[in-house]
Amino acid sequence: MKRLLALILAFLPAWFSSPLSGGERARANEIRFVECKVDLHKDGSAVVAYVVQWKVGSRPMHGFYFSTKDLSPVRMRRGNSFALHSSGKRYKLQIKRLGGNRWDILLAKGAGVSGGTLTYTFAFEADFASRGYLARTRSKDGRELVVFNWSPQKWDEARRQDHYTLEILTPHVLPKGVDPRAYVQEGDLVWTERFVNEVFKIDYQRGPKDRLRLVFHRDRPGNRFDMRVQIYLPAAWFTLAARGGGRASATGDPRSGRRGGIRRRGGGPARGIPSTYLFFGGAAILLLGAFLILGGKQRSVLQARKGLDEIRWDHLDWTPPKLMLSNFRKKGKICKDLTPLEVAFYLGLPFRRIVAGMLQTFVDEGFLELVSRSPLKARVRVFPDREALDPYHRHLFESFEDDGEMDQAELEGLMNLAIENIRKKAWDCDVEATKAYWSQQIEDKAKAERPRDRRASDWDWYYWYHSQYPFMRHPYRYEKDPFQDEAQIPIEVDHIVQAPVDTDLALNIDVCHDACHSACHSACHSACHSACHSACHSACVSGGSH
Repeated sequence: MKRLLALILAFLPAWFSSPLSGGERARANEIRFVECKVDLHKDGSAVVAYVVQWKVGSRPMHGFYFSTKDLSPVRMRRGNSFALHSSGKRYKLQIKRLGGNRWDILLAKGAGVSGGTLTYTFAFEADFASRGYLARTRSKDGRELVVFNWSPQKWDEARRQDHYTLEILTPHVLPKGVDPRAYVQEGDLVWTERFVNEVFKIDYQRGPKDRLRLVFHRDRPGNRFDMRVQIYLPAAWFTLAARGGGRASATGDPRSGRRGGIRRRGGGPARGIPSTYLFFGGAAILLLGAFLILGGKQRSVLQARKGLDEIRWDHLDWTPPKLMLSNFRKKGKICKDLTPLEVAFYLGLPFRRIVAGMLQTFVDEGFLELVSRSPLKARVRVFPDREALDPYHRHLFESFEDDGEMDQAELEGLMNLAIENIRKKAWDCDVEATKAYWSQQIEDKAKAERPRDRRASDWDWYYWYHSQYPFMRHPYRYEKDPFQDEAQIPIEVDHIVQAPVDTDLALNIDVCHDACHSACHSACHSACHSACHSACHSACVSGGSH
């Protein structure tokens, strides 16, 4: 404690005398979106995955700090961790424990990136039951339930965050053919505190292996937003052992819509230092007060996890969750700004076929020459005007330019670049309406040239695609198969969705589904700011890019 106070006081002069200038603030990193996915098992254990997208400033970003204090001990799943830059380049992550329950999420091998966006994906195992966030309870009418009462991490540097989404994949398997929303509503299966309805958009979906997925979504949450949800599920979905009488507490006053703090055993919420004292005490007292408040909060949370009070059912006023949209898509909304290659992904063309078509275009235009088809190798003949290439063609060309081949990582980079851009453009669009629109665009262009004896096919997309770019000077006339090298593209389809851990979460991005159909993700900090941030906020807030 003394050491910490000394550190804070030592950095005070630098902190107050060296504020960030306007230019430095403009170059700072900031969070674009956060998505947290919880694969909840029957016994209360879970795999938790975070997808965090940062808008990167002008100085190289290496990583950020992350706290698992509320769920510790945890076991990081480093094999499921990676970062994707908006250029399409994929990075492995180095996840370092800094001490206690604080982690440094870093690009591996000291890599740093300036500009664009960096989307980090990482996962860890945790036990919600042992930490008191999932526990058995009973309603006043005798109904056996399980309460889930937890908040994902609060995030610093998130003032302009676009959205925060929490997905809970429950262990309950939906019957075949039922609509998830109707099933939940008719069965009265999911109960929430009133504040949950007031704060979040809520949806029920059919998740992997037909498991019921609950989605809680908040647009523009703001800095250090508390994403806490408190819901009640049928006890039959779980196999939790009784702890301390097998009861967990619900906190706050649902009727008022306020969240309330987790209460200490036999006491009220932790109190902060009066603002008058903080004001007149000066900067040192301010920081000390912040530290004490956070310390009190940590202690109260730890006490709450050791044994939560009995639910006061007579004070609860439950309301069924209010459904807000389906997958956040707007019926009839069409995404009209997709590029021809993004259209191919959206329409579900096989990834090998898309790459084979791109390769055939480079060969036909004289930029590449095929050296070998098995294994597939090519060499550069003429360098195209790189400014005329879109990011996908540039990525493909540079892959062959490097060593004459495309490997798995380069193909994944191309695929994930397309997925990331589609997510940004089409996350709330009507999938079927958008498909119909682009299918008609392709048909209108291709029907005049397509041979009468040929049915509509993926060749039509290639004909349309080949007419959309100025660097494609040789028209395609259906004279040959543009996908003849499809089988030689060295992509392992099973490698697209990586989930080797005991979880049904897709910890990578699935081209055909997650990208298009699901809802949609610093060096600028001075040393003194970082030190004070670490001292005062490490327990409760993640972020602190560097």
